[in-house]
Amino acid sequence: MSRRTVRRAIAALVLMLALTNVWLAAVREPLLSLGPEHIHGVAIRGSRFLLLFASIAMLGSVGGLSRGKRAAWLVAVAALCGSLIAHPLKRADIAGVGLTAVALVSLLLTAGYFPARSDPVRARQGAVWLILGFAGVFTYGVLGIYFLDRDFRHSPDFLEAVENGFRLLFILPTTTIDPASRHGHWFIESVRITALVVLVVGLWLLVRPVIDRATTLRTERALVRQLLERYATSGIAYFHLLDDKRYFFSEAGDAFIGYRVVSGTAVALGEPIGAEAAVPAVARQFGSFCEMNGWRIAFHQVTEPGADTLRAVGFKALKIGEEAIVPVQEFSLDGKAFKHVRNACNRLSRGGCTIEQLSKPIGDDVLDELREVSDAWLADGGHRERSFSLGAFGREYLQETDVFVVRSSGGRIEAFVNALPPLASKNGNFDLMRRRPDSPDGVMDYLFVYLIDFFRAEKLDGMNLGFAPLARVDEGGLGGRSVRLVRELGGSAFNFEGLRAFKDKWNPRWEPRFLVYENDLDLPSLLLSVVRAGERSGALPIRLPRFTQRLLEKWR
Repeated sequence: MSRRTVRRAIAALVLMLALTNVWLAAVREPLLSLGPEHIHGVAIRGSRFLLLFASIAMLGSVGGLSRGKRAAWLVAVAALCGSLIAHPLKRADIAGVGLTAVALVSLLLTAGYFPARSDPVRARQGAVWLILGFAGVFTYGVLGIYFLDRDFRHSPDFLEAVENGFRLLFILPTTTIDPASRHGHWFIESVRITALVVLVVGLWLLVRPVIDRATTLRTERALVRQLLERYATSGIAYFHLLDDKRYFFSEAGDAFIGYRVVSGTAVALGEPIGAEAAVPAVARQFGSFCEMNGWRIAFHQVTEPGADTLRAVGFKALKIGEEAIVPVQEFSLDGKAFKHVRNACNRLSRGGCTIEQLSKPIGDDVLDELREVSDAWLADGGHRERSFSLGAFGREYLQETDVFVVRSSGGRIEAFVNALPPLASKNGNFDLMRRRPDSPDGVMDYLFVYLIDFFRAEKLDGMNLGFAPLARVDEGGLGGRSVRLVRELGGSAFNFEGLRAFKDKWNPRWEPRFLVYENDLDLPSLLLSVVRAGERSGALPIRLPRFTQRLLEKWR
């Protein structure tokens, strides 16, 4: 049984116990009792509040326990100890103490399974919130008891107000003051409720996942570039150099993983890149690093050899789509299948359109015109800039790549595409494909034919047309169901079918791509994190109420 499975089981046990405690706190008498028959009513009433307080703390720790948080483990142990104290006073020994003892022993025996640190900034915020919050609740209680003396049966002095302020704050057995009005009863309960709210918010801050606030150093990016030029063969490898990546290196610096943290998930771009012997070790080290931070792991768009390597070190793999590669050395426009492409190219050539590879550095006036084309493309048809596994328009970015433009007979740029450095790959790759909405039909086909010839002249084997998400995915089980849901519910936002059809007309070779992960139960949240990683805003490009409604309908 994996460590993650054990943590989930213990979190489920603590959740069940917390809900049981809430119910036991509500019932007037225990169902089964071995405790003393005569316990002072004050102690019984106080134990109810202590039991409720412990239950709230346990509920707040459940999420952190499932992520292996050390702070959540400490909170849960303290809450279980409080529960053990409360149950005998409540005389619910068998039902309460039994479950509590099992949960407490389980936590103590698996203490090493909860190494994850909390986010230091949020942990400090949580500590400050708890200190100031409880101080505020205490002050509110003391002043209220002292100045609202008309709402109590006797007028408390200041020391008695302080004593009862502590009793209310820590939900000790009932106060020494007796409310004489509805407002007095309301005030007593408001102090207790406010204390519980402070506790819940403080615990939430204490067990939140670590936020990745690290900045990427120039020396790190330079090392990544060296490793890419030596070892990178995938079509998405160049995107490791984008600013949205953080890097995890092997101890020897001969392998790395580029990733982005989204919603408590470390989404890695492809498989680890580096020396073959170093890849398994860096994958294991990255897994330990993510466990310490309480992050889930998702390797996105992993090649088949990469998936095999990661499976060997304990990960699971799910096919999530295919990548299209045109064999440029054998490609020909001859035949019926490419008749429409030939006609489009001939028509554009006769109309005076030409293709030009821009010389470097690209002039500001040309960059301005490229920006004009890009903005027009973005405004037409609901296109948007993406990130992570795709680039976005940027002057510095275009200066680093080879840019090809289609000019009309009048010299206007109608469309452009930028080719990426092949690094260690035998396939050419490109990123941005932008055209004016009023450009001639077939202009992108015209550019693609030119790119195929260009890559052929560069002695490359293929041209990578990019990833077709969820293409020809027929997995079973929870993984297959999760993928099919994303395909059905997110098709309007991502145009999965259109992407596949556009690439397929070039008669490419299709290679599978995988999502590599640790636990099947994480798949729905991992897929959403992957989608968010590709959005520059980090938000889902779907309307959540409608998405949730359809999700529930499909998941039945």
